Amino acid sequence: MSITNIVLISIIALLLIYCSKLKLRQKSDHEKALLLESQQLQVSNNDIMEYMRDISSQFIPYMEDKGIDFSIKCTPETMMGWIDIEKTDKIVLLLLSEMGKHAVKDGKIAIDVDTNPSYDHINFRVRDNGPKLTNMCLLMVHQLVYMHQGTINASYYEGQGNTIVIVLPIKKDAFQLANTSGATSTAFHIPSNVELHVPTIELPEGYKEGENPLDAIIQQAYVSADQEYLKRATRCIHEHMSDSDYDREAFAADMGSSVSTLYNKIRALTGKNITNFVRDIRIKKACQLAKANPDLRVSDIAYQVGFKDPKYFATSFKRVMGVQPKEYFLKVREMK
Repeated sequence: MSITNIVLISIIALLLIYCSKLKLRQKSDHEKALLLESQQLQVSNNDIMEYMRDISSQFIPYMEDKGIDFSIKCTPETMMGWIDIEKTDKIVLLLLSEMGKHAVKDGKIAIDVDTNPSYDHINFRVRDNGPKLTNMCLLMVHQLVYMHQGTINASYYEGQGNTIVIVLPIKKDAFQLANTSGATSTAFHIPSNVELHVPTIELPEGYKEGENPLDAIIQQAYVSADQEYLKRATRCIHEHMSDSDYDREAFAADMGSSVSTLYNKIRALTGKNITNFVRDIRIKKACQLAKANPDLRVSDIAYQVGFKDPKYFATSFKRVMGVQPKEYFLKVREMK
Protein backbone atom coordinates (compact mmCIF):
# COMPACT_ATOMS: atom_id res chain seq x y z
CA MET A 1 0.00 0.00 0.00
CA SER A 2 1.38 3.41 -0.99
CA ILE A 3 2.01 6.23 1.45
CA THR A 4 -0.70 8.28 -0.30
CA ASN A 5 -3.28 5.55 0.35
CA ILE A 6 -2.22 5.25 4.00
CA VAL A 7 -2.55 9.00 4.49
CA LEU A 8 -5.95 8.98 2.74
CA ILE A 9 -7.23 6.13 4.94
CA SER A 10 -5.97 7.92 8.05
CA ILE A 11 -7.78 11.11 7.08
CA ILE A 12 -11.03 9.19 6.43
CA ALA A 13 -10.70 7.43 9.79
CA LEU A 14 -10.18 10.73 11.59
CA LEU A 15 -13.22 12.20 9.84
CA LEU A 16 -15.35 9.22 10.85
CA ILE A 17 -14.21 9.53 14.47
CA TYR A 18 -14.97 13.26 14.45
CA CYS A 19 -18.44 12.72 12.96
CA SER A 20 -19.16 10.00 15.50
CA LYS A 21 -18.15 12.25 18.39
CA LEU A 22 -20.24 15.08 16.97
CA LYS A 23 -23.29 12.80 16.71
CA LEU A 24 -22.83 11.59 20.28
CA ARG A 25 -22.44 15.13 21.52
CA GLN A 26 -25.64 16.19 19.73
CA LYS A 27 -27.52 13.27 21.25
CA SER A 28 -26.14 14.15 24.67
CA ASP A 29 -27.31 17.76 24.26
CA HIS A 30 -30.77 16.51 23.31
CA GLU A 31 -30.89 14.27 26.34
CA LYS A 32 -29.76 17.14 28.55
CA ALA A 33 -32.61 19.27 27.18
CA LEU A 34 -35.09 16.53 28.02
CA LEU A 35 -33.63 16.17 31.49
CA LEU A 36 -33.69 19.88 32.21
CA GLU A 37 -37.26 20.14 30.91
CA SER A 38 -38.40 17.29 33.12
CA GLN A 39 -36.69 18.78 36.19
CA GLN A 40 -38.99 21.78 36.43
CA LEU A 41 -40.78 21.38 39.77
CA GLN A 42 -44.50 22.11 40.05
CA VAL A 43 -45.08 22.10 43.81
CA SER A 44 -48.47 22.71 45.42
CA ASN A 45 -49.83 22.75 48.97
CA ASN A 46 -51.58 19.47 49.86
CA ASP A 47 -52.57 17.25 52.75
CA ILE A 48 -49.56 15.04 52.23
CA MET A 49 -50.65 12.17 54.48
CA GLU A 50 -54.06 11.93 52.85
CA TYR A 51 -52.42 12.08 49.43
CA MET A 52 -49.91 9.32 50.28
CA ARG A 53 -52.70 7.07 51.56
CA ASP A 54 -54.79 7.70 48.46
CA ILE A 55 -52.08 7.07 45.88
CA SER A 56 -50.80 3.98 47.71
CA SER A 57 -54.32 2.57 48.24
CA GLN A 58 -54.80 2.38 44.48
CA PHE A 59 -52.52 -0.67 44.58
CA ILE A 60 -54.64 -2.57 47.11
CA PRO A 61 -56.62 -4.63 44.54
CA TYR A 62 -53.43 -5.42 42.64
CA MET A 63 -51.70 -6.60 45.82
CA GLU A 64 -54.76 -8.62 46.91
CA ASP A 65 -54.90 -10.38 43.55
CA LYS A 66 -51.26 -11.42 43.98
CA GLY A 67 -51.73 -12.49 47.60
CA ILE A 68 -49.36 -9.82 48.91
CA ASP A 69 -49.63 -8.58 52.50
CA PHE A 70 -49.76 -4.83 51.83
CA SER A 71 -49.85 -2.21 54.60
CA ILE A 72 -49.92 1.60 54.60
CA LYS A 73 -49.19 3.74 57.67
CA CYS A 74 -49.09 7.54 57.79
CA THR A 75 -48.16 9.44 60.96
CA PRO A 76 -49.70 11.88 61.69
CA GLU A 77 -53.06 11.20 60.01
CA THR A 78 -53.10 14.61 58.35
CA MET A 79 -50.43 17.23 57.57
CA MET A 80 -50.20 20.02 55.02
CA GLY A 81 -47.05 20.53 52.96
CA TRP A 82 -45.63 21.39 49.55
CA ILE A 83 -44.80 18.59 47.08
CA ASP A 84 -44.69 17.98 43.35
CA ILE A 85 -47.67 15.64 42.93
CA GLU A 86 -46.63 14.35 39.51
CA LYS A 87 -43.11 13.38 40.53
CA THR A 88 -44.24 11.88 43.83
CA ASP A 89 -46.87 9.87 41.95
CA LYS A 90 -44.13 8.44 39.76
CA ILE A 91 -41.91 7.53 42.72
CA VAL A 92 -44.71 5.59 44.43
CA LEU A 93 -45.83 4.03 41.15
CA LEU A 94 -42.37 2.81 40.21
CA LEU A 95 -41.57 1.30 43.59
CA LEU A 96 -44.89 -0.46 44.18
CA SER A 97 -45.16 -1.69 40.59
CA GLU A 98 -41.66 -3.14 40.67
CA MET A 99 -42.03 -4.72 44.11
CA GLY A 100 -45.44 -6.15 43.28
CA LYS A 101 -44.31 -7.51 39.94
CA HIS A 102 -41.45 -9.53 41.46
CA ALA A 103 -43.05 -10.38 44.81
CA VAL A 104 -42.25 -13.80 46.28
CA LYS A 105 -44.78 -16.24 47.68
CA ASP A 106 -46.18 -14.86 50.96
CA GLY A 107 -44.88 -11.49 49.82
CA LYS A 108 -45.00 -8.46 52.09
CA ILE A 109 -44.83 -4.78 51.14
CA ALA A 110 -45.11 -2.00 53.71
CA ILE A 111 -45.25 1.78 53.34
CA ASP A 112 -44.53 4.07 56.30
CA VAL A 113 -44.71 7.85 56.03
CA ASP A 114 -43.89 10.21 58.89
CA THR A 115 -42.33 13.61 59.45
CA ASN A 116 -39.23 14.95 61.15
CA PRO A 117 -39.48 16.91 64.47
CA SER A 118 -39.39 20.27 62.70
CA TYR A 119 -42.14 19.27 60.23
CA ASP A 120 -40.19 20.46 57.20
CA HIS A 121 -39.49 17.03 55.65
CA ILE A 122 -41.35 13.76 55.23
CA ASN A 123 -39.71 10.37 55.56
CA PHE A 124 -41.09 7.85 53.10
CA ARG A 125 -40.09 4.21 53.69
CA VAL A 126 -40.97 1.29 51.45
CA ARG A 127 -40.02 -2.26 52.48
CA ASP A 128 -40.58 -5.70 50.99
CA ASN A 129 -39.28 -9.26 51.33
CA GLY A 130 -38.72 -9.84 47.63
CA PRO A 131 -35.72 -9.89 45.28
CA LYS A 132 -33.43 -6.95 44.69
CA LEU A 133 -35.00 -4.11 42.73
CA THR A 134 -33.81 -3.74 39.15
CA ASN A 135 -31.17 -1.18 38.23
CA MET A 136 -33.59 0.61 35.90
CA CYS A 137 -36.15 1.07 38.69
CA LEU A 138 -33.54 2.33 41.17
CA LEU A 139 -32.04 4.76 38.69
CA MET A 140 -35.39 6.25 37.76
CA VAL A 141 -36.46 6.61 41.39
CA HIS A 142 -33.10 8.24 42.24
CA GLN A 143 -33.59 10.68 39.38
CA LEU A 144 -37.10 11.64 40.50
CA VAL A 145 -36.04 12.07 44.14
CA TYR A 146 -33.12 14.33 43.21
CA MET A 147 -35.45 16.37 40.98
CA HIS A 148 -37.62 16.90 44.06
CA GLN A 149 -34.63 18.13 46.10
CA GLY A 150 -34.78 14.96 48.22
CA THR A 151 -32.43 12.21 49.29
CA ILE A 152 -32.72 8.45 48.97
CA ASN A 153 -31.04 5.44 50.52
CA ALA A 154 -31.66 2.04 48.94
CA SER A 155 -30.48 -1.17 50.63
CA TYR A 156 -31.00 -4.87 49.97
CA TYR A 157 -30.25 -7.89 52.14
CA GLU A 158 -30.44 -11.40 50.75
CA GLY A 159 -33.46 -13.21 52.12
CA GLN A 160 -34.83 -10.08 53.82
CA GLY A 161 -35.68 -7.83 50.90
CA ASN A 162 -35.41 -4.16 49.95
CA THR A 163 -35.63 -1.08 52.13
CA ILE A 164 -36.01 2.27 50.39
CA VAL A 165 -35.85 5.41 52.55
CA ILE A 166 -36.74 8.68 50.84
CA VAL A 167 -36.63 12.10 52.49
CA LEU A 168 -38.48 14.95 50.73
CA PRO A 169 -38.69 18.63 51.72
CA ILE A 170 -42.25 19.92 52.20
CA LYS A 171 -41.75 23.60 53.05
CA LYS A 172 -42.32 26.14 50.29
CA ASP A 173 -39.13 27.98 51.22
CA ALA A 174 -37.04 24.93 50.28
CA PHE A 175 -38.23 25.09 46.68
CA GLN A 176 -37.94 28.87 46.44
CA LEU A 177 -34.31 28.55 47.58
CA ALA A 178 -33.76 25.80 45.03
CA ASN A 179 -35.12 27.98 42.23
CA THR A 180 -32.85 30.83 43.26
CA SER A 181 -29.74 28.68 43.39
CA GLY A 182 -30.56 26.78 40.22
CA ALA A 183 -30.68 23.47 42.09
CA THR A 184 -33.58 22.25 39.97
CA SER A 185 -31.11 21.86 37.12
CA THR A 186 -28.79 19.61 39.06
CA ALA A 187 -27.29 16.92 36.86
CA PHE A 188 -28.55 13.35 37.21
CA HIS A 189 -26.55 11.58 39.92
CA ILE A 190 -25.96 7.83 39.70
CA PRO A 191 -25.53 6.38 43.22
CA SER A 192 -22.17 4.72 43.76
CA ASN A 193 -23.69 1.61 45.36
CA VAL A 194 -25.80 0.70 42.31
CA GLU A 195 -24.18 -1.58 39.76
CA LEU A 196 -24.90 -0.68 36.15
CA HIS A 197 -25.54 -3.37 33.57
CA VAL A 198 -26.78 -1.22 30.73
CA PRO A 199 -27.15 -4.02 28.13
CA THR A 200 -29.77 -5.72 30.36
CA ILE A 201 -32.05 -2.67 30.62
CA GLU A 202 -35.35 -3.33 28.86
CA LEU A 203 -37.15 -0.39 27.28
CA PRO A 204 -40.94 -0.44 26.83
CA GLU A 205 -42.48 -1.94 23.72
CA GLY A 206 -42.71 0.56 20.89
CA TYR A 207 -39.91 2.75 22.23
CA LYS A 208 -38.13 4.77 19.53
CA GLU A 209 -34.71 6.32 19.66
CA GLY A 210 -34.88 9.96 20.66
CA GLU A 211 -37.79 9.48 23.04
CA ASN A 212 -37.36 9.87 26.78
CA PRO A 213 -37.34 6.28 28.16
CA LEU A 214 -38.31 7.47 31.63
CA ASP A 215 -41.49 9.11 30.35
CA ALA A 216 -42.28 6.10 28.16
CA ILE A 217 -41.91 3.61 31.02
CA ILE A 218 -43.85 5.81 33.43
CA GLN A 219 -46.67 6.24 30.92
CA GLN A 220 -46.87 2.50 30.40
CA ALA A 221 -47.07 1.95 34.15
CA TYR A 222 -49.69 4.67 34.54
CA VAL A 223 -51.93 3.04 31.92
CA SER A 224 -51.78 -0.25 33.81
CA ALA A 225 -52.48 1.41 37.18
CA ASP A 226 -55.39 3.44 35.77
CA GLN A 227 -56.95 0.32 34.26
CA GLU A 228 -56.71 -1.46 37.60
CA TYR A 229 -58.28 1.54 39.34
CA LEU A 230 -61.26 1.59 36.98
CA LYS A 231 -61.70 -2.18 37.28
CA ARG A 232 -61.77 -1.86 41.05
CA ALA A 233 -64.22 1.07 40.93
CA THR A 234 -66.52 -0.83 38.58
CA ARG A 235 -66.32 -3.91 40.81
CA CYS A 236 -67.38 -1.82 43.82
CA ILE A 237 -70.52 -0.68 42.00
CA HIS A 238 -71.37 -4.21 40.88
CA GLU A 239 -70.96 -5.51 44.43
CA HIS A 240 -73.59 -2.96 45.57
CA MET A 241 -75.72 -3.03 42.44
CA SER A 242 -79.10 -3.40 44.18
CA ASP A 243 -78.22 -1.12 47.10
CA SER A 244 -80.00 2.17 46.44
CA ASP A 245 -78.37 3.69 49.55
CA TYR A 246 -74.83 3.13 48.24
CA ASP A 247 -73.68 6.76 48.03
CA ARG A 248 -70.44 8.51 47.10
CA GLU A 249 -69.19 8.43 50.72
CA ALA A 250 -69.55 4.65 50.86
CA PHE A 251 -68.02 4.34 47.39
CA ALA A 252 -65.01 6.46 48.42
CA ALA A 253 -64.57 4.44 51.62
CA ASP A 254 -64.51 1.19 49.63
CA MET A 255 -61.90 2.70 47.33
CA GLY A 256 -59.81 3.77 50.33
CA SER A 257 -59.85 7.46 49.44
CA SER A 258 -61.63 10.70 50.19
CA VAL A 259 -64.68 11.76 48.16
CA SER A 260 -62.72 14.62 46.57
CA THR A 261 -59.87 12.31 45.52
CA LEU A 262 -62.33 9.76 44.11
CA TYR A 263 -64.14 12.50 42.21
CA ASN A 264 -60.93 13.89 40.70
CA LYS A 265 -59.68 10.42 39.73
CA ILE A 266 -62.97 9.32 38.11
CA ARG A 267 -63.25 12.65 36.31
CA ALA A 268 -59.69 12.42 35.01
CA LEU A 269 -60.07 8.83 33.76
CA THR A 270 -63.63 8.92 32.37
CA GLY A 271 -64.65 12.55 32.00
CA LYS A 272 -67.67 11.83 34.23
CA ASN A 273 -68.56 12.81 37.76
CA ILE A 274 -69.18 10.10 40.36
CA THR A 275 -72.97 10.21 39.98
CA ASN A 276 -72.90 9.72 36.22
CA PHE A 277 -70.18 7.08 36.46
CA VAL A 278 -72.32 5.01 38.86
CA ARG A 279 -75.50 5.68 36.86
CA ASP A 280 -73.97 4.49 33.60
CA ILE A 281 -72.78 1.23 35.17
CA ARG A 282 -76.25 0.62 36.63
CA ILE A 283 -77.96 1.31 33.31
CA LYS A 284 -75.56 -1.02 31.50
CA LYS A 285 -76.43 -3.74 34.01
CA ALA A 286 -80.13 -3.04 33.44
CA CYS A 287 -79.65 -3.68 29.72
CA GLN A 288 -77.92 -6.96 30.48
CA LEU A 289 -80.77 -8.02 32.77
CA ALA A 290 -83.33 -7.14 30.13
CA LYS A 291 -81.56 -9.27 27.54
CA ALA A 292 -81.20 -12.20 29.93
CA ASN A 293 -84.78 -11.91 31.27
CA PRO A 294 -86.95 -10.13 28.66
CA ASP A 295 -90.15 -10.84 30.60
CA LEU A 296 -89.08 -8.80 33.62
CA ARG A 297 -90.99 -5.59 34.27
CA VAL A 298 -89.26 -2.23 34.13
CA SER A 299 -89.83 -1.68 37.85
CA ASP A 300 -88.30 -5.07 38.70
CA ILE A 301 -85.12 -4.23 36.82
CA ALA A 302 -85.03 -0.73 38.28
CA TYR A 303 -84.97 -2.12 41.82
CA GLN A 304 -82.34 -4.72 40.92
CA VAL A 305 -79.92 -2.03 39.69
CA GLY A 306 -80.33 0.25 42.70
CA PHE A 307 -83.10 2.70 41.71
CA LYS A 308 -85.78 3.37 44.34
CA ASP A 309 -88.07 5.15 41.91
CA PRO A 310 -88.96 3.48 38.56
CA LYS A 311 -89.82 6.90 37.12
CA TYR A 312 -86.35 8.22 37.91
CA PHE A 313 -84.93 5.01 36.47
CA ALA A 314 -86.85 5.64 33.23
CA THR A 315 -85.51 9.20 33.04
CA SER A 316 -81.94 8.06 33.67
CA PHE A 317 -82.27 5.20 31.19
CA LYS A 318 -83.43 7.49 28.40
CA ARG A 319 -80.65 9.95 29.17
CA VAL A 320 -78.06 7.20 28.72
CA MET A 321 -79.62 4.97 26.04
CA GLY A 322 -81.65 7.56 24.12
CA VAL A 323 -84.93 5.62 24.42
CA GLN A 324 -87.41 4.82 27.15
CA PRO A 325 -86.80 1.48 28.92
CA LYS A 326 -90.19 0.13 27.72
CA GLU A 327 -89.18 0.70 24.10
CA TYR A 328 -85.78 -0.91 24.70
CA PHE A 329 -87.27 -3.95 26.45
CA LEU A 330 -89.86 -4.34 23.66
CA LYS A 331 -87.09 -4.47 21.05
CA VAL A 332 -85.23 -7.02 23.19
CA ARG A 333 -88.34 -9.23 23.31
CA GLU A 334 -88.81 -8.96 19.55
CA MET A 335 -85.23 -10.13 19.00
CA LYS A 336 -85.80 -13.27 21.09
